[in-house]
Amino acid sequence: MAELQKKSQCLSDSERTALTQPNKEYLCNICKDTGGSMVMKKAGEKTFYKDIDGSIKETILRYDTEEWKECECVEIRKINRLIKSSEITEEFQKMGFGNFDTSKVVPEVKNMYDAGMMYYKHFDSIRKERINSCLFSGQPGCGKTHILTAISNNLMQKKQIPVLYFPYKDGMNNISANNYARKDEIIQQMKQVEMLFIDDLFKPIGGKVKVYDWQAEIIFEVINHRYLNKLPLLISTELDFMSMAEVDEALASRIFEMASDFTVTVPKNMMNNYRLRKLQGGA
Repeated sequence: MAELQKKSQCLSDSERTALTQPNKEYLCNICKDTGGSMVMKKAGEKTFYKDIDGSIKETILRYDTEEWKECECVEIRKINRLIKSSEITEEFQKMGFGNFDTSKVVPEVKNMYDAGMMYYKHFDSIRKERINSCLFSGQPGCGKTHILTAISNNLMQKKQIPVLYFPYKDGMNNISANNYARKDEIIQQMKQVEMLFIDDLFKPIGGKVKVYDWQAEIIFEVINHRYLNKLPLLISTELDFMSMAEVDEALASRIFEMASDFTVTVPKNMMNNYRLRKLQGGA
């Protein structure tokens, strides 16, 4: 026992603390949830700094300098927060360009897929322009939502662009719930978010388009704000321009102008239904 007590007195404070405190579980075992670490950079190496106007610029170090290096977990957490706030379900998070089968689809669906790919590829160069949006319309089940969700997932995961998913029917139900308690909050989110994805805009019920005045007013308010401030949209709808114009011509003209470079309409034909491809002999 005396020998053990003697060894115990030789323990450092850090060793004693490590032995007496419970193990802490870290979200990141690399940085231990600090977000990064200090690293030494040598004179002559490149480094980056934020200029007074907020832009990131490159310079060459004149002296050995210790710099803070952000851990990879910071970006991962940021992406996870974006995905969580997007309202995109776990099932939709699995939708990408890679798991949309184009081998046996009609040309219009392939054109839609290609347009989605091109839109994502050119997003950085058009995002602040008047024509900066993407609109897919026509046949139910042709893959409109899948491809637009693929764009959304890539924007969040690869470019850290915030996206808000607004399924038209359920979204309007949320706005009107509890005597419109969250109306202003939801509308502000739709106006301000970097990318707004409206799915199934003015969804026909039983083949008939029925839009209440308050619904049209909300959508126009949101679209007009984004139109004036050049904020992009992703929209899927079964309606063509003339059908949407019957709901609100000013609204329809703004949407189709914003998406004029990336608009694809798939003709309404059961053979164009991507969901039914297996029944039709597809892969």
